[in-house]
Amino acid sequence: MKNQIKNKKDQVPVNTESNSMIFNENRLLNSNSNEFTLNNEEEKNKIVNIYLNMIEHIRIDKENKCLYIDDVNITENELKELVISKKKINEKKKEKELKSKRTFNDISTYTNENHIKDKTSKKNVIYSSKQFSENNNYNYMNSECEVNKKRNIIDNKKQGNNEECKDMQMGNEYKEDNFSNIENPQGDVTNNHCSNLKEGLECDNDVKNEVKTNDDYNINDKIQNSNNLSFNKGVHSSVENNKMISSVACLNYLIEHRINKEIDIPQSNTINALFMDFYHLIMAYTYFRQKKHKVKATFEIYFRKCPFEGKFAILAGIYEVIKYINFFRFTKAHLEFIKKKMHNYKDVDLFIEYLSGVSGRDVSIYCMEEGSIVFANEPIMIVEGHLLTCQLLESAIINLLNYPILIATNSLKHKISINYKTLAEFGCRRAQGPDGALSGSKYSAFGCDFTSNVYASYLYDIPLLGTMSHSFILAFQNDEVLNSKYLGNHDFLTIVNKNKDIVHKLYNCEYTKENELTAFVAFAQVNPNNFICLIDTYDSLRSGIFNFLIVALSLHEIKYKPIGIRIDSGDLRYISNECKKIFNDISKKLNVPFYDLKICVSNDINEKFIKFLNEQEHHIDIFAIGTNLITCQSQPSLGLIYKLVEINNEPCFKMTNENKKSNLPYKKNVYRLYTKDKFASVDYVQLFDEEPPLKNEKLFCINVLDESKQCFIIPTKVEKKLLLCWDYGKLLIKFKTLQELKKYTLNELTKFRSEHFCSTLPVPYKVSFSHNYHKLYKNLLIKNSFITTIT
Repeated sequence: MKNQIKNKKDQVPVNTESNSMIFNENRLLNSNSNEFTLNNEEEKNKIVNIYLNMIEHIRIDKENKCLYIDDVNITENELKELVISKKKINEKKKEKELKSKRTFNDISTYTNENHIKDKTSKKNVIYSSKQFSENNNYNYMNSECEVNKKRNIIDNKKQGNNEECKDMQMGNEYKEDNFSNIENPQGDVTNNHCSNLKEGLECDNDVKNEVKTNDDYNINDKIQNSNNLSFNKGVHSSVENNKMISSVACLNYLIEHRINKEIDIPQSNTINALFMDFYHLIMAYTYFRQKKHKVKATFEIYFRKCPFEGKFAILAGIYEVIKYINFFRFTKAHLEFIKKKMHNYKDVDLFIEYLSGVSGRDVSIYCMEEGSIVFANEPIMIVEGHLLTCQLLESAIINLLNYPILIATNSLKHKISINYKTLAEFGCRRAQGPDGALSGSKYSAFGCDFTSNVYASYLYDIPLLGTMSHSFILAFQNDEVLNSKYLGNHDFLTIVNKNKDIVHKLYNCEYTKENELTAFVAFAQVNPNNFICLIDTYDSLRSGIFNFLIVALSLHEIKYKPIGIRIDSGDLRYISNECKKIFNDISKKLNVPFYDLKICVSNDINEKFIKFLNEQEHHIDIFAIGTNLITCQSQPSLGLIYKLVEINNEPCFKMTNENKKSNLPYKKNVYRLYTKDKFASVDYVQLFDEEPPLKNEKLFCINVLDESKQCFIIPTKVEKKLLLCWDYGKLLIKFKTLQELKKYTLNELTKFRSEHFCSTLPVPYKVSFSHNYHKLYKNLLIKNSFITTIT
């Protein structure tokens, strides 16, 4: 379509009179007005200016019936084709705009208090695509009430050569059977649309008897799956079958019905009241039928063994538990699903009706402060309230604590093992799914200084660290000419070539790769303040290190400070030592401050490898750990347990064939006792209602699981650890930022002797029980023991 010409002698200037090419404002704003609708004077002026500027570049060739835009020749036929294709594009664009305005009917609000049954008129709302908040994970999905009853149509009717086109606004009222498409609110399928809205996005499907609000969505139309959905073509299916889309509307309902509006929603938008094991529903139904559902129950959460063969753990995930409980309730869609799965159970309708009112107001929570140092066989959280509700919360609470505790502990153990040098989390691509990557980056911050995960940095304000990959270096060729030879006002390539000669004279550089040097130069030109190079693409000690030095010297010459190198393969200890020698050597020979250049290593680093490094000399400054940190290689699960310890204020005692799996009955509290050396020495567990221990008074301590471990202690300081944080719907604690939590944890570490945190043979910390508790425990043990008769 575009024919280039070498000269302009065949072009004639535009004669606006002879060619009837009248370029005025009226002509502009009305010609071919199918293309746009101008809404205000400012828009008109902008378009006029654009068209007037274009005139200078347009020339007409009347004989050949074509025009030229600068040197581009466009024929009459091509112009017609262009106009036709433009019209088609505009039609598609308008159709897409109409689709984006398709509206959802409100999902009926399921109210716990009065279950109002009158049906109200449906309101059309536009589903907001701005679902996610910049503070935490998500913004509350805003519903904007908007009834679009009219659209603007430009009707072009030419009645002569120069007659202006007339703009007409035609009212066109939307009706339900006019809905042909709807934009995917989840945003996780494609940017195309689902088509044929019929019985729709059913979060709270069939909520015909409930009060409707603008905050909820109930689409009473079905959607025919278009090609952009991951279904077979031609198969008609309700959006109910696309559960992830349906869950978006459910999420919106739950957001709007949080108990405390100031508390954000959980990090994962996939966790809700259905997040449980099926046996929890069966037990809940049984409690309901047996009229035990509102009995007061007390559950304690703890772990029996510290992770990673260590003697401590970091408590994390508490805030996510509180967010979940604040957000906990069943939507109508959830209840319909439960009813469907339990349709053969007697009186299931009554059970469903009761579940509709279950919420986080049914329970209270005691817990240790997030970021605390915790130990095995002591309660870290207590959940108390209605038996049925406490039971339903079990799986979600354990899930929300298990991985955060593991990853926080793992990162801090790695930090301790590298003697508090710089630690970076590089596990984004290696994590178990997006949720795992985000949680991993978030809770790794307890021990890590940086993350490579950009989204985690955005959400949690974690400092970012990034270098370059091997593919970046391979993307440059030996004979490649860079876009510019300058860095700022400096002729950088000339400086690089000069320093290349210097380095090649000082060292044997016959094996250096030119394309690697080109890549380093290109990187330095764009990132002079963040110059850290991956040197092992070809050979760390025969190519990468020398190419790095050439560019580092060039940056130093023009007053930039290079950071260092990263090594991702080979004998990391040996290579780091050799690179350090070269840095020291060139610092002496050229009098440059390269003594403090950083050496970063990656490549499947774990605690065992770090122990090996610590046994020998190395010069590694930064450890970038991916797979083994974020997947918790040596222990992928913590093994938290959620045990019933009291029912109606009476102790619950579980006897098993394995003594280690017996529970510790009675509701308890934990006190941390400090001795005169100002270190924490014992975590003292006693009955919840017992008088707290007093400082400077002698206490008897015993380990009920190993009675040979007994001692007396005279505490100089007593610290209560389990505090009420959620009181039947009322939040009693203030959430800390991730940075504040990290600072709190590092400060907590200083309160203990370092022997408890050693990588090699750590000393166990004492968790002991009061004399009174031990006595009651022994009585229960005898009472519940089986006594056999031997004949």
